[in-house]
Amino acid sequence: MIQARKLGHIVLKVRDAQTSKEFYTRALGLKVAHEDHEHGAVFLSFGVQHHELALFQLATGEAPDPTQPGLHHMAWQVGSFAELQAAHRELGALGIPVESTVEHNVSRSVYFRDPDGNRVELYCDMVEDGFEAMRTLGPRRDVLDIETGEVISRAEG
Repeated sequence: MIQARKLGHIVLKVRDAQTSKEFYTRALGLKVAHEDHEHGAVFLSFGVQHHELALFQLATGEAPDPTQPGLHHMAWQVGSFAELQAAHRELGALGIPVESTVEHNVSRSVYFRDPDGNRVELYCDMVEDGFEAMRTLGPRRDVLDIETGEVISRAEG
């Protein structure tokens, strides 16, 4: 059995590679590792890996591939709840609307959308052993007050 160790990268089909590049460099602090203007491709990195995110611009009029249902969301980890709170404030300062703030038992998250409507999650882990916590606690989707860290309302089920 293959044992993958971590998420290597995500590739997104985008309408405008330059607009998306600007969004991800501003919203997440990614740096341009490589850019191919001729083919509308941008490879972004935090500066250690070759890339964590690649953006491929759709050709004008190109229809989405019906065999690929698309992306639900991508998740990017920050180091602490204080960093998540700071990121939430910075998103607001950048004019990027936050969709939701969530307590997931094992992590706390902030959700927002990129220029193409792709859902982006910033999260911080809240437990030492995430695998065991997920096995025993399972995920939740409780509404979180990002300022206080208190759960505002519990999800049903």
